[in-house]
Amino acid sequence: MPMWEDLEVKMDPYEFNLNKVLERYNLPKWMKIWCSGDLHINPQNVISLFYMVKDYDLLHLHQPSPTYLQFSGKPFVIHEAGWIRKLVTRNTAAEKLGRRAYSRAECIVMTNPDTYTLLRRITYKRENFVPFIVDTERYKSMKVKKSEELLFFHPARHVWDVKGNNKLICAFKKFIDDGYQAKLRMVDWGWLEDVGKTKELVRNLKLEQYVEWVQPYSKPALIRAYNEADVVFDQFILGSGGTTMFEAMSCEVPVVIYLNEWNKKCFGEMPPIVNARTAGEIYESMVLLSSDRKIRKEIGIKERKFVLKYSHPDIVAEKLISLYEGLR
Repeated sequence: MPMWEDLEVKMDPYEFNLNKVLERYNLPKWMKIWCSGDLHINPQNVISLFYMVKDYDLLHLHQPSPTYLQFSGKPFVIHEAGWIRKLVTRNTAAEKLGRRAYSRAECIVMTNPDTYTLLRRITYKRENFVPFIVDTERYKSMKVKKSEELLFFHPARHVWDVKGNNKLICAFKKFIDDGYQAKLRMVDWGWLEDVGKTKELVRNLKLEQYVEWVQPYSKPALIRAYNEADVVFDQFILGSGGTTMFEAMSCEVPVVIYLNEWNKKCFGEMPPIVNARTAGEIYESMVLLSSDRKIRKEIGIKERKFVLKYSHPDIVAEKLISLYEGLR
């Protein structure tokens, strides 16, 4: 959605009004937009989707579209960006239909290396690993006014059992107690219960003066926030990175995240991040990256090269085109 990338739009990420943005963006002629007007799929929306796809030869579907459009009669691929984590653990009608769609898709486009262990548990025809795409011309190092104080940035949603936000807070507590100086910037979004739990943990550990809360950024503002940071902390549970990791890497900011061995299998090499899974390992990464600016710069340069090699728009587009051609 290029309009989301380009505009300084401030909106609740859970109530994103696409129509308001489209009014301010000059769409290319080849792009056709379908917008239901709300976040929910109802029978009327499903019917209009069926009418729209009749003009196409191949569908590239993201959740929840495969649930319905698997019955459209059109060949389709499924863009797997995390839905599979629910498909293999739940047995509701929606998940059953989801598993049926995966078994009938021409190909599963895999984006998260950690989910390969889950893919083994469902039926599918074929899969193809395609990394997240990053606009490397937009997400890059830029000159910004940096604070003299070391700035740690944690843009992840507050969902403790997915992101491990609590591990980061506990590591930061030890970092401060051991006499190091830094500010931790966190985004005030995620599951409301877990946002509340994070704030309570910060209060209980007496870290309020070291933590800065910000509202969700527009994408241009997020790029500036990456560049203002000395280190970006992502997630410590899943084992693979999403858009945050690749965006920050492209901006040459050291990323601390937990990645498992599947990342090496998918890419052919491990992303040059700082790998941390436990609170103790996160603390050690804080000490390492706070000690020497040269180390941070060296990691950032390696990260940028990795993104250019695997997530550059031309590279990802070529992989997708090759995938489509292979389905003819």
